[in-house]
Amino acid sequence: MGANLLTIVATLALQTPQPDTSLSSRPAGIAFERTSDLLQYNRVQGLSLGMGFQVPVPGVRWTNVYGTVRYGLSDERVTARITVVRSTSGNRLALSGYHDVADLDPFSPGRTFANTFNGLFAGHDNGDYALARGATVRLERSIRTGTTLVVAGQVERLSSVSRAARSAVNDFLGGSGLFPPNPAIEQGTFVGAAGQLRGVGRVRWTATADVVTGGGETTGRVFGSLLRRIGSGLGFTFRVKAGAATQPTAPQWLFRLGGLNTVRGFEYGVLRAPAFWAGQLDVSPFGGRVRPVAFVDAGQAATISRLLSSTALVGGGVGLSFFRGLIRFDLSRPITRDGGDKVRFDLVIQGAR
Repeated sequence: MGANLLTIVATLALQTPQPDTSLSSRPAGIAFERTSDLLQYNRVQGLSLGMGFQVPVPGVRWTNVYGTVRYGLSDERVTARITVVRSTSGNRLALSGYHDVADLDPFSPGRTFANTFNGLFAGHDNGDYALARGATVRLERSIRTGTTLVVAGQVERLSSVSRAARSAVNDFLGGSGLFPPNPAIEQGTFVGAAGQLRGVGRVRWTATADVVTGGGETTGRVFGSLLRRIGSGLGFTFRVKAGAATQPTAPQWLFRLGGLNTVRGFEYGVLRAPAFWAGQLDVSPFGGRVRPVAFVDAGQAATISRLLSSTALVGGGVGLSFFRGLIRFDLSRPITRDGGDKVRFDLVIQGAR
């Protein structure tokens, strides 16, 4: 029983929202472009269930069409996406048309298995959302071992979506089950382009630049992240994230500070600004399948000119890691005085250590 449960949890946790990258055309049948489309939970749709289907393009090698339909039980909204994917050695080209709920935070995607379980059991949703109708083209190219270039362009109409769900599971477990409202955005039609370099190895890193225009304004952003792990017994994990945007900045393009992926101990997105930085340090005293973890985070968010002189958020806590970081139970709270004294619980799937 225990082994079967571990296998199920491991399978779910190790799935990511990244598209399928198989080089061969599969037979027609049930398949998901993003595995997380099967099951999601967030504050704007509640529990949403999806069905996906894949069809190879006749006469065109390594090219498939994915269709996905999802239904949210709380908002009663039907969303859909169709994507043509061509994958060859070192290259992947995808063209998508969609009417879908979209993630707005590049550092904290909400439509993942990790956020689903944290929302259901801990009542924390670390993501912001909008309703998007449009089309995207995306090219991924391996430029050398461990380094990938991603170029994308899109045109879409964005609309605000409201909180429609509460976590009955978290309520049953003794929490409130209530999520903060999903913030409104500047609505309209937007055209954007982005380029990203990402690397894997001893250091995992990303560097991204994007630009979007619409509503009479154009916004440019640069942002990136870095992750470094040291040690296998006594171990350390460092994460750094930072970004800056031109002004004026529509609400959906602001950077968020606070929450599981930036400064733990604080509500997700407690600060939103055109510029930010966040650093996280996790320390584990020994290796093994079960081990304690201590962590401390810090960050600032403000306009570019005031960023380094603004008040910093500092939070920290302790956790218990199972199965070499696959699952973690974290308790965190603010350290800075103006953050209050509330202790937060998070269920972390595929934690950093």
